[in-house]
Amino acid sequence: MKRHASLHALSQHHHFALIESLQIRRAQQLPAAERAAALRRLAQKFLRFWEKSGHIHFREEEEVLLPAYARHTPLEQDADVVRMLADHAFIRALVEEIRTLLAAKQPVEDALIALGHRLKDHVRLEEDVIFPRVEKTLAEAEMLTLGSRLTRLHGKGDACDV
Repeated sequence: MKRHASLHALSQHHHFALIESLQIRRAQQLPAAERAAALRRLAQKFLRFWEKSGHIHFREEEEVLLPAYARHTPLEQDADVVRMLADHAFIRALVEEIRTLLAAKQPVEDALIALGHRLKDHVRLEEDVIFPRVEKTLAEAEMLTLGSRLTRLHGKGDACDV
């Protein structure tokens, strides 16, 4: 599905989040002797991703995208939006858990694997359900205003290191 240009910044960030998720899910399949170290490296990498852009992405969805949509739709009556916000809270909690586990030199596998799966499902929810709904609901002028308030979090040359 072709995404409205105003949402490209968010969709591009989703692309990078899906790569993070894929790397986690791939590492989960490694032999036990390699899995813990690989997941620990990916946990550290994910925290860098989160600090650079992940938290900004969530904030823009919550402070720009959803308020624009809320002018047309009562958000509390949209179960998908409620799930989206619950996912945001759960993912933030997992990020903090991973940060704490890394600092304490404790195993991060369970939390990181849960994060990888939730992240994939969350991106699919937004791309397949929430964004099309927003595109259908907002007028063109509203979409353009929305797009002007979103930040492109990745440059064109940023690597997708799968």
